[in-house]
Amino acid sequence: MSNTDDEQAATAKPRRRGRPANTSTVDTVAAVLVAARRQFAAQGYSATSNQTMASAAGLAHTAIYNHFGSKAGLFTAVFIDVQDRLIEELDRSVRETPGEAPFPRALLDAIEALRAADPSYVEFLASMYTEVRRHPELRAVFQGGQPFPILDKLRDLAAGQVGGDAGASPDDAMWFWITFALGLAQLSALADPSTFAVTVEVFRRQFATIPRADTQRSTTSGGQKS
Repeated sequence: MSNTDDEQAATAKPRRRGRPANTSTVDTVAAVLVAARRQFAAQGYSATSNQTMASAAGLAHTAIYNHFGSKAGLFTAVFIDVQDRLIEELDRSVRETPGEAPFPRALLDAIEALRAADPSYVEFLASMYTEVRRHPELRAVFQGGQPFPILDKLRDLAAGQVGGDAGASPDDAMWFWITFALGLAQLSALADPSTFAVTVEVFRRQFATIPRADTQRSTTSGGQKS
């Protein structure tokens, strides 16, 4: 090794724990979200620290503050990430079976898809409302009027649902299916795979004959014309 190489080696600073070289901010955020989702789901909000989440993602704990501001901010970001994935799966299910009512089939499909991708998606959903009720900093976010697209998605899908209470408002129907989804998430998190699969199949058979509202109206209209 030359003298120049020796001098460079002597003056080189040790690498600090943090974002790896050539890793984008998007990759860093994604890594933290995965680590946080799994730890929040497994350990709960109180037992999860910024340090352990950052360590699981291979980052310095300052990454949490730099990208999310606080643990509550990170919890909210995890929910938004899970919400976006849930909306994608709901939309996919509706596209694949356009002649059927969206509920509960779309929720069953979405929960199964998230569970197959990573059980922590569903485990996080199963526990999040309990965590929100327990912690004031989370209630300030989730009950503070911040709009979440999943509410509009469920309201829109429920608006044309056939077979429900004819006197229910769109919001009533939305909250009914939110309750259904949370119960399904709880079952997924707590039951063994066989019990979960059997229960989902029972729901599918129970609701298999319910058509979409627009399909039923079209059929009825066509019958009247003939």
